Amino acid sequence: MDLENRDNHAIAVGERGHIVKFDLAKEPADTTMRVHVKQVPVPTTATLTAITQIEQNYWAVGHDATILQSVNNGDSWSLVYSDVALDRPFLDILFLSPTEGIAVGAYGTFYRTIDGGKTWLPELHASVLSKEDIDYLDSIKNEPEFYQEELAYILPHFNRIRHANGRLMLAGEAGLLALSDDSGSSWQRMDMDYQGSFFDFAQISDNTQLAVGLRGNMFARIDNGNWFFLDTCVTTSLNAIISQDNGAFVVGNDGVILYIDTEQLNYVGRASHNSRTRHANDNCQPHIAVTRLPSNISSSIANGLVFNESLSLVTQEGIKKVVVTN
Repeated sequence: MDLENRDNHAIAVGERGHIVKFDLAKEPADTTMRVHVKQVPVPTTATLTAITQIEQNYWAVGHDATILQSVNNGDSWSLVYSDVALDRPFLDILFLSPTEGIAVGAYGTFYRTIDGGKTWLPELHASVLSKEDIDYLDSIKNEPEFYQEELAYILPHFNRIRHANGRLMLAGEAGLLALSDDSGSSWQRMDMDYQGSFFDFAQISDNTQLAVGLRGNMFARIDNGNWFFLDTCVTTSLNAIISQDNGAFVVGNDGVILYIDTEQLNYVGRASHNSRTRHANDNCQPHIAVTRLPSNISSSIANGLVFNESLSLVTQEGIKKVVVTN
């Protein structure tokens, strides 16, 4: 589930092919309020997982390798690609220009268009793998067919793809964080002391990157240095990073909303609570840059956006607004 905004209006996608529109400025924010939405017609019942926009076009992706397009601000949608037999969901989509876009998903699914979405072609990227996996693949390069089969088999899930500072940023399964300087043709995998899944990877200030994933795991790096662990005192999965000036919100399961203060993070960095020891009790002290915000939401929060000092959130209970105080 995901959402995008344009001209004070937002569009959210979700289960069973639902796409809804709502006015970001119309209703006051309240942690108990469920936002009134307008459902739009959609040519699929596949669960939709992500949405993006480029100029006048919106694009959405989801299960059954589904890709949808809207050319009228989300009021109607057309099906441009689907492959039920592939049996793999797309989990994110990004457009680098009106003509070039990338859709990524489970089991290393990576499709690219260079003609504005008319055609989508698969790509396999061994450079995102660990050194051990790459060494193994190198040992079977003389057997091209077997090499392709093995590569397709061992590629991890790709959960999120972003673009910042001229680079692509990819987050996924098995500790995958990777950067690309050539529009995703090749990748540089980051060296991480973590083998769990990452669900998001974002540039949250000019010099600070943040990655979040399973069981409340959060890592940061400053000025392209080494990654360091930030204790969140949260043991539920963190699903998305929502950037804003001087900080970022992180949302997750069980209604978790965290605020990350980039000024504090840059000032203190790895010096505060850098241990990977988990504190499963009330005495846990999060990293000084991490604050948990009050929330009456008890379900999973998939993503959100900031508008007029409130968060509009996509949750399992519908679209909700939360006043943000940090």
